[in-house]
Amino acid sequence: MCGAEMSDYEHNSPELGRIHKRNNDKKFFCHFTGFLEGIAASGYVELGEIEPLIAECEEFVRRASDGDAYDIIQDFEADLLEHKMIMDAVAFRINEIDTDCAKSLTNRFLGFCRGVACDGKITLREANEILNFIDRKPELRQTIGVRQIEVCCRDAVADDILTELESEEICNAIGWLVGDCYGDTGIAQTVGVANFSEFRVQEISEEFTEKIVVLTGNFKVSPRRHFEEMLMELGAIVSRSVTKKTDYLIVGGEASRDWIELNRGTKILTAQKMRLNSELPRFVSEGQILRLMKLRA
Repeated sequence: MCGAEMSDYEHNSPELGRIHKRNNDKKFFCHFTGFLEGIAASGYVELGEIEPLIAECEEFVRRASDGDAYDIIQDFEADLLEHKMIMDAVAFRINEIDTDCAKSLTNRFLGFCRGVACDGKITLREANEILNFIDRKPELRQTIGVRQIEVCCRDAVADDILTELESEEICNAIGWLVGDCYGDTGIAQTVGVANFSEFRVQEISEEFTEKIVVLTGNFKVSPRRHFEEMLMELGAIVSRSVTKKTDYLIVGGEASRDWIELNRGTKILTAQKMRLNSELPRFVSEGQILRLMKLRA
């Protein structure tokens, strides 16, 4: 395996940890670059964007030791924060991104959308900038959720007037792709989970008996095997991968370190594609399962 023994790549091994770190550093870099682009998309730093910008910068500094994020915090504290400084950082960072890497492009676009929507509203110029981004990189349309954002934006800018309702629709489409924005939650969503239509479980023991379930994300119940054991006690069959036979995909509240996107992993992407033509698998949050277990206890 290119100079490394198979055992070097065992779960939680140092070598695998280094691989995850390299991949995560790359994801964070691309995502934060896009986020800064989104902040700057209106042509200036909007008043409502300053608080989420600083909150996100603090989160990126904590998780990725990002130098540009640290500089923005320092500029803000010194009352020197300007739109041009953000654009200069974006221009430099884009040159460091592999333009042929589809994952890097996707993470950059997801960050861009989060930056645009971080204050919970979309301007006409921002909607047009989203469309310009997609038009420049049409391969993004293959990413589930991007076409819905594009449709909402094209409908909104058709008459050169963007209403409050149209702004809300665009924010909702973005939220489905990358998760709730700072304007909705008041907290940085760097490693949040993309929104999904959650299935409401009525009676947990009946719903899960002999049903195939798959877990993804980071869970409050740790280690994860404890959560799996709780599900198996209910009669569920725990599987490692999403297939046509999967009944439920249970999503933890925080992204996993090895997801291919900052807000979605392979299991979520696979399930979303399958749900275009089927009712399965159903999405269920860890939070809903834990609430139902408490009621059952």
